[in-house]
Amino acid sequence: MNIREKLRFIEQIDQPKKKSFQLPNDNYTIDKVIDGEIVSLESGETFVRTLEYDTNTIHGSVSLNQIENVIPDFLKLAGKDTNLLQIDLRNSLFFDTETTGLAGGSGTYILLAGFGFFKENQFILKQFFLRDIPEEFSMLKKIHELINQFDSFVSFNGKSYDLPLLKDRFTLQRIRFNSTNYPHLDLLHASRRVWKNRLPDCSLGTIERSIMDVFRDGDVPSYLIPELYFEYLRTKDARPLKKVFYHNKIDILSLVSLTILLHNIHKNPFENLPNRSDLLTLTKHYANMNQWKLNIPIYENLLDSEINPSVKKELEIQLAFCYKRTGNFDKATQLWHQLVQQGKFRIEPFEELAKYYEHKTKNLKMASQIVEKALENLNVLEELGSNIYINQDKQNMIHRLNRIKTSMAR
Repeated sequence: MNIREKLRFIEQIDQPKKKSFQLPNDNYTIDKVIDGEIVSLESGETFVRTLEYDTNTIHGSVSLNQIENVIPDFLKLAGKDTNLLQIDLRNSLFFDTETTGLAGGSGTYILLAGFGFFKENQFILKQFFLRDIPEEFSMLKKIHELINQFDSFVSFNGKSYDLPLLKDRFTLQRIRFNSTNYPHLDLLHASRRVWKNRLPDCSLGTIERSIMDVFRDGDVPSYLIPELYFEYLRTKDARPLKKVFYHNKIDILSLVSLTILLHNIHKNPFENLPNRSDLLTLTKHYANMNQWKLNIPIYENLLDSEINPSVKKELEIQLAFCYKRTGNFDKATQLWHQLVQQGKFRIEPFEELAKYYEHKTKNLKMASQIVEKALENLNVLEELGSNIYINQDKQNMIHRLNRIKTSMAR
């Protein structure tokens, strides 16, 4: 649910609609509207819908059978989590819940929980529906039975919302559940690490339309789902809930396609990320993970086609830094020397060369020459008053030069 939908939901809470009393409608109960089954347990009954898809099914631009090609190393990069090295998507649950509210807590119920998993040559999707509040224990017992068959999760914002809420409901119904050590790929955070600087938001719906070529037909906005459910509880007319089941079904299928897509992006960024802004966002993610080696081919490829001098210089500075962090000082110093000879002064290559000659090669004479050259540029810029950070850069360089000269005098 994006911010706009959350605001609409809050508005509908603040201005509840008055409903006239209406007798329950036995002609349109959930089992007569949705193709599913009423499952009997010792504790009561619950409604379960099961859908089966051949793994050759294409959802958006992705075929579900590509799950066979997913390598955990790239999921680790996507999820920024070493636990994902242990994940096996053939034994993972893709899950999403529809709830009666946004805040969570004891007053929020899961009205529909969808779980998808692979079994042989099929993708099975099970949807557990809360026909009435007293049936919550039975519904959660069936969900608990299913979860215990798997050892990892894939969700969209499930780490922060869906899974904690599910655990709370288990606790309230005294059903023991421990998911602490389960690898969990949260696709919301993985998506933000790629598209946050280009898309207006990283809601699943926006990603579907903008990236995945998934266009929903017969959907319902998330913020309307609680209202539809409360109306159903009052009337037992389940016909409007068809859209809710559809909404949840598409969510689950999109989790699979998005997982595959993100895997492919981290496996081969240039083939799967044609947008330069997305590639630069990805480099920041890799930098945060200290995966400097992965950034080198991205910067090198971007430089090959960059014509803007300022942007090109920034890319070269970042590339040189990656060379340094991976221990390739030959390429780093070569690029730094090129940068200090170019126009449009930047302090970074001067600083890096000064540090390299002072500390790495102990060539103090060269280090002092680099610093003095930097100070000449800084003095010119200071006179022009073109940069508010000039004074700080100048003081740092003067301090470095004094230190170098002191070392040379010993």
